[in-house]
Amino acid sequence: MSVSLAKQITQLNTAHKPTVFVIALNSTQLLQRCQAQFEQAPYQALPKTPVIYVLPEATHNRSGANVSLPAGKKQLRIEPHLAVVFGRDTSRVCVEQAMHYVSGYLPVALYSLPHDSYYRPDIEGRCQEGFCVLGQEVLKSAVKNPTELTVNVAINGAVKKHYVHLAMKHSIPELISFLSQFIAFKAGDILLTGTEDMPLLVGAGDQVSVEFAQLGCLTNTVTE
Repeated sequence: MSVSLAKQITQLNTAHKPTVFVIALNSTQLLQRCQAQFEQAPYQALPKTPVIYVLPEATHNRSGANVSLPAGKKQLRIEPHLAVVFGRDTSRVCVEQAMHYVSGYLPVALYSLPHDSYYRPDIEGRCQEGFCVLGQEVLKSAVKNPTELTVNVAINGAVKKHYVHLAMKHSIPELISFLSQFIAFKAGDILLTGTEDMPLLVGAGDQVSVEFAQLGCLTNTVTE
């Protein structure tokens, strides 16, 4: 094997593919609505620290592509997420310095199967192929007041939900600082910072548009 070919293979095998991390239960409205439920078994109490899970690469999707219903399923939930992109490797940073490691923001439409339990992240319901629609990164400097962005969710051309991005239990700098104490984020990694309460439901044939002011619009069709 030639040196140049060996170098190419080594570079290919070691190239970093961004990891997508998701924060669950970061909506203050959801936590307030479900407080009585969370105080019962098996939860026993509201979560005291951020709840996080990882989406495998197969879930990654793009605007304009189809989102497929798993066999035997009739509906999906739509969860708009404001995501941050790490501009450099990030480990053990303080809250005050956390945003220095962020290069930009991107809109995300995360689809999932409906569920009623929050005890553990619903891996089967969230990790299906093509369920995580990722938009294009917008540079941090181009986005004003990222936690106050207007979000519109339209189904078949009709706006069904209009709101200002969710009130977060944990702010973006707090999330980054807390998680970086035990997760070494790599440049390019993506963190979905949470979604609002009571997501909409869609079914086969529905055309879905999720628009974030300043960040752009994600459009997908749900198929069987």
